[in-house]
Amino acid sequence: MMRTLLLLSTVAILSAWAVKCKYDGQDLDNNQIIVVQNAFRIKCLTEDNGSWKTEIIGCVTPDGTEIDAGQKKEHGDKIHECVKSESGQVSLKESKGRMAACPGGQQNGEEWQEKSFKFRCGDGGVVKFIACVGQDGSVINAGETGKIGGFDVKCEQHANGTITMQAANDPKSYECKAKDGSMKKNGQEYVEGNFVRKCGDYGQGKIIGCFADNVGSTIGVNQNVTFGDVIYSCAKDGANYSFKTYSLKPPAVYAMCAHEGKQYTNETTFISQGSFRMKCVTFKNLTSTLEVVSCITPAGVEIPIGAKMEEGDKVFECTSGNVTLKSTPGQTGKCRGTYKVGEEWVEDSFKLACEPYGKVSLKSCFTKEGTEIPLGEARRVPAGYAMECVMVNGNVALQTAKKFDCETNTGEIKKIGETWNEGNFIRRCANYGVSEIVGCYVENIGSVGLNQNLTSNGLLYMCIHQNDQFKFRTLRAQ
Repeated sequence: MMRTLLLLSTVAILSAWAVKCKYDGQDLDNNQIIVVQNAFRIKCLTEDNGSWKTEIIGCVTPDGTEIDAGQKKEHGDKIHECVKSESGQVSLKESKGRMAACPGGQQNGEEWQEKSFKFRCGDGGVVKFIACVGQDGSVINAGETGKIGGFDVKCEQHANGTITMQAANDPKSYECKAKDGSMKKNGQEYVEGNFVRKCGDYGQGKIIGCFADNVGSTIGVNQNVTFGDVIYSCAKDGANYSFKTYSLKPPAVYAMCAHEGKQYTNETTFISQGSFRMKCVTFKNLTSTLEVVSCITPAGVEIPIGAKMEEGDKVFECTSGNVTLKSTPGQTGKCRGTYKVGEEWVEDSFKLACEPYGKVSLKSCFTKEGTEIPLGEARRVPAGYAMECVMVNGNVALQTAKKFDCETNTGEIKKIGETWNEGNFIRRCANYGVSEIVGCYVENIGSVGLNQNLTSNGLLYMCIHQNDQFKFRTLRAQ
């Protein structure tokens, strides 16, 4: 597109009195320049003899750019030229620049696709055709031949501007490729599923009818064929083809399942109570039943019957038989709904611990004096005997420990049956970690039995056991 504005220079005027130029009612000083019509620059020239004239010296573009007469400038997507003829006519001409946009608004160098053709915006906003595009995305450059969908296709722009994308070879020379990979010649009929196709031009297999195993011939489009007690229907609706069968036998009547005010057909499933998926099973004798087929966790996860699933801090099990959704503590679940995994607490005479999956384990027992005895071990209590924390017939028992070592007054450990001296008494380690006095001892002389006497060096040594009391006496012998 080219736009032109025209202005003539003012003819020189001779005036003996004027020392200024006159233009459109304005007085201009010598060499003063003004812009008129927002497009031309006028300059005032005066002579000493009083003559003056106005002269067009350049143009001004719409964006304010000044151009000298006879020059041109390119700015953005436009070219402006200030043209001055021999007669003095000056015109401002506007034309598209090299970077001008195309009619559709596309920028220089931008490519786009319209239907099956690809274009590029060239210099000066000229639209250039560059390629053809197939439905599969294949691209063929303008003036070249390529393959689209297995066919040789020529992409061409003719002298009159028409663009075509057409087969490069004879339409009947192409073969059709069936779904099983076999190739069919032009005019050949073949079966694909329930449809009969005929290989046509350009290798296109067109549906010409339907196929049924029990019908010996092709069923024409929009035709029905009855064989036995079945109607075979081949139909076309717009561009869609369908093949259907209809039984002439009276349909079997089944009952429906009723649940919470709703009716369900055979094999229909639904969720009941938010925890079970039920299935409707009906029979020809018009009876029906509801079966539980799975369980639903609070989070909406479906669990098959007989399976378990851990969800959060719980383990959910869909039990078999009388189907129930069973919930037990998970790996991080609390014991007895209160204690966290690893937490310990005392209950009656026992210390308990919470383990994963809500399992409660016994750690130790406590005597009435408060002595803690770990499970499987024994401890001496303040009363002097030993107690043990053990499992008896599957139950925990806190009982006296029959087999337990004894401890002397000096801290030595003695096994059951061992003896030792404590002062003037001889002790023996008995059951339950308790020692008993079995005699007396005289240094440098030896032992004296219970309720026995021993005389040595004029002294009488007496070892007395009476009323659960033990005494040792030394008297002068008579």
